[in-house]
Amino acid sequence: MLDVAIIGGGPVGAAVAALAAGSGLRIEVFEARDEAPADARTLALSYASRERLRDAMAWPAAEATAITAIHVSQKGGPGRTRIDAADLGLPALGYTVPFAALQRALHERLAAAGVPVHFGHACSEIRLDESAATVGFANGSDVRARLLVLADGGANATRIPGIAFTEKDYAQNAVVAAVRTDRPHGHVAYERFTAQGPVALLPVDDRFALVWTATPGRAAGLCALDESAFVSALQEHFGDRAGRFLSASSRGAFPLRLRAVNTPVALRTVIVGNAAQALHPIAGQGLNLGLRDAGALAALLAATPVPQLGSMAMLDAYRAARRRDAARGIGFTDFLVSAFTDTRALPTLGRGAALLALDLFRPARRFFARRMVYGASR
Repeated sequence: MLDVAIIGGGPVGAAVAALAAGSGLRIEVFEARDEAPADARTLALSYASRERLRDAMAWPAAEATAITAIHVSQKGGPGRTRIDAADLGLPALGYTVPFAALQRALHERLAAAGVPVHFGHACSEIRLDESAATVGFANGSDVRARLLVLADGGANATRIPGIAFTEKDYAQNAVVAAVRTDRPHGHVAYERFTAQGPVALLPVDDRFALVWTATPGRAAGLCALDESAFVSALQEHFGDRAGRFLSASSRGAFPLRLRAVNTPVALRTVIVGNAAQALHPIAGQGLNLGLRDAGALAALLAATPVPQLGSMAMLDAYRAARRRDAARGIGFTDFLVSAFTDTRALPTLGRGAALLALDLFRPARRFFARRMVYGASR
């Protein structure tokens, strides 16, 4: 019997295993796909997430781009602010990393630590009792473990009695692309709030990763434009604070929804990352929240005697450790989505005043920056 079986070999599941690899526990990871996913996404990771991944010996430093400042503004209203890493005395607020680079670094760490990763193991059944969790796979194999960790994006949580999700459809799509401008990004990220939703530019190597929120119909239209027309539309929508847009490649779109689990624990089970909460990409909190889940769980695994793994005491400790941070992370992103799409005069002026206050008062800016970097766990 394993000590810990992790379902899902993506960044959060692999991070749990990597962070706990030195604890002497029998840990194995099971991934439904036949190989590591070839995903072209760019990930936005906070400085705290970078430190956590360094602790796991899985930080892809050579492929990371630092974000030293974030410029925040709203279209059609007053106010702007710039949040700098210097506000917190840090070398960077965060980093962008290719999904594939992070996945590779984590799986190389697991291989070096002797943690098995089993590809082609799609979960078909979960059986839980007081002594163990048993997972059956579509290939006919099964595994028993003292503790089951679901880090599979929510694919299997509803197989467990009592687990349910609340969902909110934002009626928005995120249009993503790699864009270039006529001047260096200077390691500055941009978050521009508009009535249709936020537009973010994240520095990646010598270009930006674009996340443009729009209605599904508008997003489909943007993806159908030729490159020149798309660049012109982006310039008109975003403005010239990042320079003149020159090109846009690798366009795609995906729907935006909020999904949150009713409880992150069940009998012999912990639910982490996107399996527990999937957030709007505004403010880039989703994966960072998941990596904080991974860090808290790994610390608890190291501190719990083997016979107590998966016990109610351990599960209650995990739930208590993550309750505040998860609730505030979900509430913060959901609030931003609704607050910045209200185009009435009074809310617009209120947002402008809030941005001005952040710009003028360093303590307020430091508080906001700390929440972005560390979440509500500090």
